Amino acid sequence: MFTDSINFIYIVIFIAPFAVLRFYPFLDKLRISVKTLLLLYFVLILVQASLFCFATRQPFWDLSMTQRYQLTFSIFNSILSFFLVREKIVKQIFVWGIAFSLAGFIMTNANFVESLFFARFTDSVPYYTFTNIISALQIIIIFPFAIKHMKQNVRPALQIASGKSWHIVWIIFILLYSGTFLTTGGLGFDRSDTLYDYLIRIFCFGSIIGSSVIFSVALKQTGENIHLEEKANLSERQLALEREYFQAIVAHIDETKAARHDLRHHLTLLQAYSAEGKKQELEDYIGQYLQTVAEDSTIILCKNYAVDTIVRHYIEKSKRAGIQADVLLNLPEKITIAESDLCVVFGNLLENSLEACTRQKTGEKFITVSAALVGEYIIITIDNSYEGSILKENDVFLSSKRDGKGIGITSVQAVSDKYYGEVKFEFSDQIFRSSVMLKQ
Repeated sequence: MFTDSINFIYIVIFIAPFAVLRFYPFLDKLRISVKTLLLLYFVLILVQASLFCFATRQPFWDLSMTQRYQLTFSIFNSILSFFLVREKIVKQIFVWGIAFSLAGFIMTNANFVESLFFARFTDSVPYYTFTNIISALQIIIIFPFAIKHMKQNVRPALQIASGKSWHIVWIIFILLYSGTFLTTGGLGFDRSDTLYDYLIRIFCFGSIIGSSVIFSVALKQTGENIHLEEKANLSERQLALEREYFQAIVAHIDETKAARHDLRHHLTLLQAYSAEGKKQELEDYIGQYLQTVAEDSTIILCKNYAVDTIVRHYIEKSKRAGIQADVLLNLPEKITIAESDLCVVFGNLLENSLEACTRQKTGEKFITVSAALVGEYIIITIDNSYEGSILKENDVFLSSKRDGKGIGITSVQAVSDKYYGEVKFEFSDQIFRSSVMLKQ
């Protein structure tokens, strides 16, 4: 009975902690709920551990068969995990490689200790006793750092980076695992009873863990640099808008001063026509004057200063590019949502729309902008024409300018989350529709 307990614990230690590492970075990409996943793995571990206890009691069983048993269930669990996660296979291989290598590192250490000391206690201590003890101690020490690494580095890298960078990850695993197999004749953790095999496996698993840490930290830093660049670009756009709006106000003031100066002369002549009763001349002069009055180019689109400024900026750029622009804004002057956040939403969505229309070679180019306060929610919709295909991966829109998520869309989503809102993107018939709802 005691031996069965040791064998049962051995399987639990071999599977449970590393399954946590395998799924932790993909909690938001699971095809099933976390509760269902926990229940599923509870049953799988129970079945695997029970079968292992039963098998080890059979006369045909020996320690060499443990390796094949572990390998069989490892393959099954790996295939199952790939099915349960809705993410690109190369990213899953990356996380699987970290979890498997950490399991290999810990179990290799434990099995090596077992091979050194078990012979002395063969009559009193069941096999895997030392393996369980050493494995548990390592897990207690290493796992807090592993979870922290998954949270701080791996998850951000998975969320931000995509594309060519991930296509080289599997090469690291293949080369190191192949080297280990060729030099020691296998990859099993139990095959570490000699110092040579032990050191080869520790080098293999340690190298993969180290390479994975460096790779994920580098990708995370790349993503952070992109966000900083986008933030700097957004600040520059805001300053440019402020300068443009200020220049427009100054020009409008100068025009107003000149108009007031000229108005005195016009009124003097009009007064003279009226006093002399020259009605026809008066009407003709008024008609001529109205034709010479320039149309006001600084039309106020919205009472809210921030929205009016940024929308007018992009609409004017659109018109200069030959893009049909229609605007209907019905927002009050005072809104509880920060002007900087409104700038993020309108600026990013309009810039994306302008870029899509600019790349369009055929068909009608248009951008339609509408926004209104409905109850306690601000509803924003922006439609634009586009040409070609939309880059999308697992319900995530990818940037057309670089590998990875579209930073502008990600920023809009962040603002929406901040104000307990919702973002929706749809595309059909060469029309891309963006809808944002923000709660005041």
